[in-house]
Amino acid sequence: MEITSGNGLLIMGASGSGKSSILRAIAGLWNSGTGAIYRPKLNEILFLPQKPYMVLGSLRQQLLYPQTNLDISDVEIQQVLERVNLPKLAERFGGLDAVENWSQVLSVGEQQRVAFARLLLTKPNYVILDEATSALDVPSEELLYQQLQGTSTTFISVGHRPTLKNYHQQLLEITTDESWELKPIVT
Repeated sequence: MEITSGNGLLIMGASGSGKSSILRAIAGLWNSGTGAIYRPKLNEILFLPQKPYMVLGSLRQQLLYPQTNLDISDVEIQQVLERVNLPKLAERFGGLDAVENWSQVLSVGEQQRVAFARLLLTKPNYVILDEATSALDVPSEELLYQQLQGTSTTFISVGHRPTLKNYHQQLLEITTDESWELKPIVT
């Protein structure tokens, strides 16, 4: 299969059918098994897991991870926080340079929105989303995927909600008997 630049592929299937394993192989996190995966360079891909990785450091470092050396203005960072529905996050903790144990002080839903803010700030060419909005309600998920669609980023998502089909152009359905079907999504 091939994913057209700027489009999205949604992978759906029963729990345990191997959806996340496919993503990990594509992302280069797993290298066992057989077959061939042709993908861009790994440094062009951002991986957003269901439980986002929270770095030790400032809120600014959280938002720019893994490219913490980017020179992005506070104004632009605040605008992105507003776009992901976290308008008061920096203020709540004393500014962008506040240091906290982010995985402890933010809910999983807030962490998932921080991960989407990373995506919007670092502007990767490709992103892999492994149930990256599962802790959010449907309107919040819609907001984030609309933000993603407004970029030129090519994306692959794993998810269970039928509403995710609204944001992707192709669907890879995997069954428990290890068969699969690739089909266009018609909305």
